[in-house]
Amino acid sequence: MPKVSFNDGKFTLEAEQGETLLSCIRRSGLKTESTCGGRGVCGKCRVSAQGELSPPDDDERKLLEGLPAEVRLACRAKVAGSVSVSLSDSWTRLKAASGFGLREVSFDSPIKRVVLPQNGHNAVPYVETLPFRVFDPRLLDKIARWNANGNHASGILFGNEAVDIRFDGARILGAAVDVGTTSLSLCLFDLDSGESLGCSSALNPQTAYGGDVITRIDYCRKEQDGLSVLRSALIEQLGAMLDEALGRSLRRDQVYLMTVAGNTTMLHILAGVNPLSLALAPFRPVFLKPLFLEAERCGLPIAPQGRLVLLPGASAYIGADIIGGLAAIDYRSQPPCTLFIDIGTNGEIALIESPDRLLATSCAMGPALEGMNISCGCRAVPGAIDTVSAGDDMEPRFTTIGDLAPIGICGSGLVDLVAALLSSGEIAPGGAFKPDAAGKFTDRLRGDRYYLTEKVFLSQKDIRQVQLAKGAAITGILTLLGEAGRSVSDLEQIIVAGSFGYHLNPESLKRIGLLPEDYSGPVTFVGNSSLSGASLVVRNREMLHDMKRLASDIRVLELGSHPDFSKRFISMLNFPSARI
Repeated sequence: MPKVSFNDGKFTLEAEQGETLLSCIRRSGLKTESTCGGRGVCGKCRVSAQGELSPPDDDERKLLEGLPAEVRLACRAKVAGSVSVSLSDSWTRLKAASGFGLREVSFDSPIKRVVLPQNGHNAVPYVETLPFRVFDPRLLDKIARWNANGNHASGILFGNEAVDIRFDGARILGAAVDVGTTSLSLCLFDLDSGESLGCSSALNPQTAYGGDVITRIDYCRKEQDGLSVLRSALIEQLGAMLDEALGRSLRRDQVYLMTVAGNTTMLHILAGVNPLSLALAPFRPVFLKPLFLEAERCGLPIAPQGRLVLLPGASAYIGADIIGGLAAIDYRSQPPCTLFIDIGTNGEIALIESPDRLLATSCAMGPALEGMNISCGCRAVPGAIDTVSAGDDMEPRFTTIGDLAPIGICGSGLVDLVAALLSSGEIAPGGAFKPDAAGKFTDRLRGDRYYLTEKVFLSQKDIRQVQLAKGAAITGILTLLGEAGRSVSDLEQIIVAGSFGYHLNPESLKRIGLLPEDYSGPVTFVGNSSLSGASLVVRNREMLHDMKRLASDIRVLELGSHPDFSKRFISMLNFPSARI
């Protein structure tokens, strides 16, 4: 059988004739990006491969135009003999925005430490004298072995139940996590004081199996062990992130609480619950209310007796990330007619009409604004072009993350570039390039590509992807306003959430039409509000009850079934015309 070796022979496996390199990579336990789930359309599973492979077909050549011959798409290149493959991990180095300043809440964590009273010298069973419950036989045994005269002991409580007994004075810890479709973020807290001890972020490793929730649900459907593979990859990465936040002086067995926010699909996968029903009408989740799981039973990388708390969601596509975000911005204190939007692969939008009246919807924006499905698109990694502007001389200027040589363009840079090309007249409202436009921007236009650098370009197809994404978002916004009997002029403010949204220019968003162009009020960027929401639950146990009530109060509008959706979406695909 043919052999496929990876990264200079560090790992080798036998492959079937005609097996794709992507299949070999997955079987080996290695990873490469696969935004489209291996359907051969995103062009992101690029690897450097030499040896006996099937020749590239026309579609692969088009996706790899201008790249060296040894660069292949792992999902299209098939093994015909011995092959050597080099994988890069540059796609995993993500710049993620952390949560913004926490909403002020009193510190009252769900996990508490209490000092155990002295054993006493009467015949009453000691456990029956305690003001909390002890059910675990392992804890009963610890108490039986405890020498009260020589050692102090602490009970670690979750609510009114002891989850552990400790005989040391080590810190007890809690972690808040945001499980995003693209990125993961974690913050560590001291549960005795409420002090924040550090944060960590990483790319969600499930991106190796699909760039959005639909491709991952499809992976669970097609692969017998698909759910297990996705869940194991996620838990392994959370463990690595937790270790980074713990550093050298703290240990996993000190972590007794992990609160998690994320979209409904991500939480189903983390809980080990098949998410298939979320992709099939009537899009019914298996659970939405808060879920409490023992760490030991679900393989979580914290103290075995610790607790995993999954935040509540409102529907299949209005998840705990939005509920947590609304709580984090203290939605009850916001002025009436506030728009809250989380910009990402799946855009979620909530209209806060009053503290007790909220209307929410979700729109499939696709991964374009996160740099995916874009010819030279990439995530917010070092070297990604993240801002673009035009000077008075109309010469384009840009910055890169880390001030490194440009390797591609991420979502914020993409929005800026399209906005600049619209303003300069190089792109018509319909989205087509205008080769007869005057100005230095046009000097960079070659056929259906605009070259920002010699290697980073924007294609006509890329512009269409931006139109689809912004069309979905603005359709969701206007449909929500219409359903509430409101107009853009009624909006008091717009709050933009999400790691991606944190880096955006509000004027560029309005110029491309993702936000209403005639909106003149404040636009506030709040970063990863989902992580902030999960952090609130670590710090105050009442926040979970508030979020549960909030989830039940939200009225969810299913955008796809709305009678005005299709007509409005089509009408919103064009970019706004330039104002004279």
